[in-house]
Amino acid sequence: MVKITVDYDKCEGAECGECADVCPMEVLVIEGDTLVIKNKGECSLCEVCMDVCPDEAIKIEDD
Repeated sequence: MVKITVDYDKCEGAECGECADVCPMEVLVIEGDTLVIKNKGECSLCEVCMDVCPDEAIKIEDD
């Protein structure tokens, strides 16, 4: 199972939103001003969200 963590102290949420924009599986979405993890079981472990996050707030691990 995939473990996705977001450091909300670093994350700018809707102000940035790059990770949600590039997630091909739509696992990361912006709801209101907050980044939300949805259907993490569908994460393909591509790590593109980690690559584009300017704040290094997202971490993906394969458990």
